[in-house]
Amino acid sequence: MTKKDDPESGEEAQDGQSPGAAALSAAAKHAQHALDSAKGIVSGAHLDDVGAKASATAANLYREGRELLASNEELSQAAEHLSAAVRKNPLAAVGIAFSAGLLLALLTRG
Repeated sequence: MTKKDDPESGEEAQDGQSPGAAALSAAAKHAQHALDSAKGIVSGAHLDDVGAKASATAANLYREGRELLASNEELSQAAEHLSAAVRKNPLAAVGIAFSAGLLLALLTRG
């Protein structure tokens, strides 16, 4: 039985919500929890300790994201389609990524 099949886990898809949206919601909750933990760590620790704990947290989030992607068919198919589109049009993909990064940088510069 997977975690999303377990009704006691509290992470089952809500009515009207696709499994992909439920998985993204669960990932967002995990990321928010990691962010809250990081804020607590940074408030009173040495930078070496913070770096080590941040590295471990990043590795855990990466691993959990990979597991989530592998366990959810809809997200897995979306990743495959995106990968195929990037392989088909690599220059367009780079241009879009550059434009999105530039726009994000301009919006956050404040």
